[in-house]
This record gives sequence, structure tokens and C-alpha cells, in this order.
Amino acid sequence: MTIDTPVFELKETLTGKYGEDSKLIYDLKDQGGELLSLRYDLTVPFVRYLAMNKITNIKRYHVAKVYRRDNPAMTRGRYREFYPCDFDTAGQYDPMIPDAECLKIVHEILSELELGDFRIKTYSRWDVCSVWCSR
Repeated sequence: MTIDTPVFELKETLTGKYGEDSKLIYDLKDQGGELLSLRYDLTVPFVRYLAMNKITNIKRYHVAKVYRRDNPAMTRGRYREFYPCDFDTAGQYDPMIPDAECLKIVHEILSELELGDFRIKTYSRWDVCSVWCSR
């Protein structure tokens, strides 16, 4: 299933998660003086959504804009506004099954697009598996 989360979050919600990367977050102030930030990625808003709705088991995907206050490197495809695609699994599952499912989804999508040969590379940090693809 897909879950759409807000583009704005309370600044304190985002800065607690990112530490050193918090300098890359766009900060805004609303008319009442409350500090807000544009989402840096799709994970923190998703976790907040789970907590607020007391959801313990879910599999979802989300493609939406995120924003990073960074020096864009357009020749390398790095922009301040971009669309990541997240596949998230929250809850108790057999070890490695969620990661294998994400890899299977990426393989199926890239195969259907008929882009030619590709290589899937993985990176794991904080129990999060990230996938990059190259041709």
C-alpha cells in the first residue's frame, strides 16, 4: 500500500534523527512562529505516521519529493529537490525477508523497463537497506 505523508514536519521531529545532516534541512517558520522543516527523506514522516496511528505491521511504498539544502551537483544527478522511492517494512518478519522483497521489487521494475543490463548494489546502515542501480 502507499501512504502519503506531509511535506512539512516540526523541526524538532527531524533534527533529532539526522544529527550532522540536520544542517541540510530547510527550516521555515509559520505565521505563529512555530519552527517547521521540509522533509529530508521519507523515513521520519513514515515512522511518525506509524506511531500516531498505532500501526505495528505494514509494508508500503512511497514516491514523493524531498528537499536537501545542499550544493547541487547536477552533473551527478544531485538536486535540492528530488523524488526518492521508498519500500518500507515495519513489524516482525523473518530476518532478511523484507530486504529480499525490496531487491525483488527493484529487479522486477528494472526488468520491465527493459533498460538493458543493470547491477543492483546495496548499502545497509541503521537497519535500513538502500539500493542503487547502475547500467
